[in-house]
Amino acid sequence: MKYVLISLSESSKLDLSGAEKLGKTDHLVFVHAKGKKTVSAKLKEILSDCAAEVEYFEAGEASDVIPAISYLIGYYTAGKKDVFVLTADKDKLPVKICKDIKVYSAMKSITGGTGKAASNSTKSSSSKTGTAKKTVAKKTAAKKTTSKKSTASKSAAKKTTAKKSTAKKDSGVNVTSLLDSLSKGDTKKISKQFTDLATQLMKGK
Repeated sequence: MKYVLISLSESSKLDLSGAEKLGKTDHLVFVHAKGKKTVSAKLKEILSDCAAEVEYFEAGEASDVIPAISYLIGYYTAGKKDVFVLTADKDKLPVKICKDIKVYSAMKSITGGTGKAASNSTKSSSSKTGTAKKTVAKKTAAKKTTSKKSTASKSAAKKTTAKKSTAKKDSGVNVTSLLDSLSKGDTKKISKQFTDLATQLMKGK
């Protein structure tokens, strides 16, 4: 339920397009000086498409319109109503009103056409999208890094295994050859094989 307060004399200067988006529970309150309840043809056309409740509040003199708006703000806010002021000149309003009440210069800002809320929503959406993109990029980079590390680790493991295998071959004793030499009685070969074995064992130390 919105209560939108407007000075009737100022209504011709305001952008009231978007008023048709107000609901049946909303209220358009036009404040006017005594004897100055003149509604332009343009305003009548706008109000004919508006579902909101249209009300008129009569103040005393023209100088009493702003004080009357201030009074209505206090009255409606005390009743827990959502109050807006529509004006082309915020400087006419007391500073306290501008601080405590939502003041706009176009109806679209109130009904959600081009208001601050819509702007903040767009920024928030962009921020989320940007964050989501950054997160995906980080995950992709992490996967690549993990893949590279895994590949490097596997390569290093293979090289280590190859070295160990070579070392075993180099330090191993060919028992079959030794037995063959013994069966043939080849003392020279047997002697050489034992010398090689002794040399390898010394190197192992």
